[in-house]
Amino acid sequence: MTKTCSHRFSNRLHQKLGLGTWQLGGPNVVQGKAMGWGEINEEESLDILVTALESGIQFIDTADSYGKGLSEKMVGKALRTANFTQDVIVCTKFGNVYLPDGSTGQDFSVEHLMASVKASLDRLGRDCIDVLLMHSPPDNFDWENYDSHPFEDLVRQGLVRQYGVSSKSVYGAKRVMDAGFGSVIEVIYNVLDRRVDEILSHHPQREAYDIIGRVPLGSGFLSDRWLTEEPHFGEDDYRTYLADRDKNWMLENARKLAFLADLPGGLSANALRFSLQNPQIAVVIPGARSVSQVHANLSASNLPAIGQDLVDRIVQAVPSVPDWWKPSK
Repeated sequence: MTKTCSHRFSNRLHQKLGLGTWQLGGPNVVQGKAMGWGEINEEESLDILVTALESGIQFIDTADSYGKGLSEKMVGKALRTANFTQDVIVCTKFGNVYLPDGSTGQDFSVEHLMASVKASLDRLGRDCIDVLLMHSPPDNFDWENYDSHPFEDLVRQGLVRQYGVSSKSVYGAKRVMDAGFGSVIEVIYNVLDRRVDEILSHHPQREAYDIIGRVPLGSGFLSDRWLTEEPHFGEDDYRTYLADRDKNWMLENARKLAFLADLPGGLSANALRFSLQNPQIAVVIPGARSVSQVHANLSASNLPAIGQDLVDRIVQAVPSVPDWWKPSK
């Protein structure tokens, strides 16, 4: 078992590029519907993780529900296999559960918390979870009556270093900050969805939190490929089941940012660069379904910062998210 406990992860990072591993859980079919990113074999998953670790990526994001624990197992195997010297920070999540009838639900009880931590530690082969997040609780979660003491007990026991929430939306993240729960928030941030800047950046509790930027490539819609092609996703890819209006909005607005494709690295690299250069974000966690995508993400992290003129142009091209993504008044 690897001993890795201390405090705030942002103080331990040498770079802001991390790796998301949702895709390493495979299709993850629940009641005939894919909850993952499609087939990927374990050898390829291991190559992706080992390449990331040996290339200096320190932050690995996973969850116990990604492939029903498969992603965590692959992360644990990579940590035992890779030849790396840097401090590695592993973030995992709990709370999404599979019910006896084959459907999914959520359980954030103390009993499930304790069982989940033990199971995740076993799969990861670690003595301590660097970052433990509640996995997508409802935005209207009852924080006033939710007891954080069990999480603090886990910190005191050395089983968890930091805890917080992976939020469904930025509005749920704001409510986490309002309640002062934990010290880590994971939230969507990319060139199409910049609400972190508007809603969280000036929050009075902002400095108490490390923010993890997820979905930096807009669920794959911020791809040079889709500037000229129509996307088609397999039946084992969760994007097949996205609402048409969401898919259409993402594609239409990604194409409004085609001017980023004219820069070195192309659209995807500069979209990633945009998220990486935001001082509000502690770490950015793009996924990768191949070793070449890991290298592409690393190359993007070494590009020069996007200038203010281009940031202004991005804001003018895509002023805001669609109204149906915003809470009803």
